[in-house]
Amino acid sequence: MSVKVEPIEAAVAEARKLGTKKKRKFKQSFDVAVNFRKKELDVTKPENRFNQEVVLPNAMFPPAKVCAFGDGEFAEKALAAGVQRVVSKDEIPKLGDEKKERKALAKGFDFFIAAVDAMPLVGRYLGQALGPRGKMPRPFPPQADLGPVVDQYQRTVRVRMRNTPTFHVKVGHVKMADKEIADNIAAVLNFVDSKGFLDRVGGVLVKSTMGPTVDVPIER
Repeated sequence: MSVKVEPIEAAVAEARKLGTKKKRKFKQSFDVAVNFRKKELDVTKPENRFNQEVVLPNAMFPPAKVCAFGDGEFAEKALAAGVQRVVSKDEIPKLGDEKKERKALAKGFDFFIAAVDAMPLVGRYLGQALGPRGKMPRPFPPQADLGPVVDQYQRTVRVRMRNTPTFHVKVGHVKMADKEIADNIAAVLNFVDSKGFLDRVGGVLVKSTMGPTVDVPIER
């Protein structure tokens, strides 16, 4: 059974109201924090930690940054699909030889895709930078339709929980409607529910970048 969106939407509206009382020089984002009860979730066990991509119903703003590795037809299709950067196969070894550059690449993009024939180079030269961050690219053949792939990535967030029973994830932007942000939060909570952990949640909080936290009720 899915969580109800209406109570979440009310919490988002309150977070927006409290977070935008004072004018800022930048447009704020919205984040949600999901906190689990420590006694009910032993995060020392790998099976109790999350590190997974979740596709949201509404695209984020600004959209997630996607980088592609490949040449020719694949590169052309990647650019047409909306990736922010294409790295040719010749560039991959050069990036791999420069520690600062490969680290900047790994940190500068949210997701990566690659042509099948570029994957061995990516693994060899950039695996150490991308692998630990969970950002190794998905491989695609040259003729693949990359439009839906990039669109999905622009609606994707990574839910990652490490050594504490909590995770934070971006779910929206002030340019988005309260309902859109609430739908995204509901998708994150439904993901938690799909893992069988929703009953172990001790609290859910939503806030704008500079605003106070607001409790998000979980109702089915």
